[in-house]
Amino acid sequence: MKYELLVDGRGVTRVDDADAVREWLARYREEHPEDDPDAAHVQVRELPRLAWLTGGKLVDGEQFR
Repeated sequence: MKYELLVDGRGVTRVDDADAVREWLARYREEHPEDDPDAAHVQVRELPRLAWLTGGKLVDGEQFR
């Protein structure tokens, strides 16, 4: 499954699997220890094959922590 990572609703990057989401979130938290240490501003959107049609869906970011 592919994922798009959004910060404050804006697409920042796309990754190819859940492990890449976990790595990206870990780096994000390291880079934002004072303004967003829990990555509360980050949303994760799941991009199935038909995402170009459906837009994908937001998933709970807690599953990647």
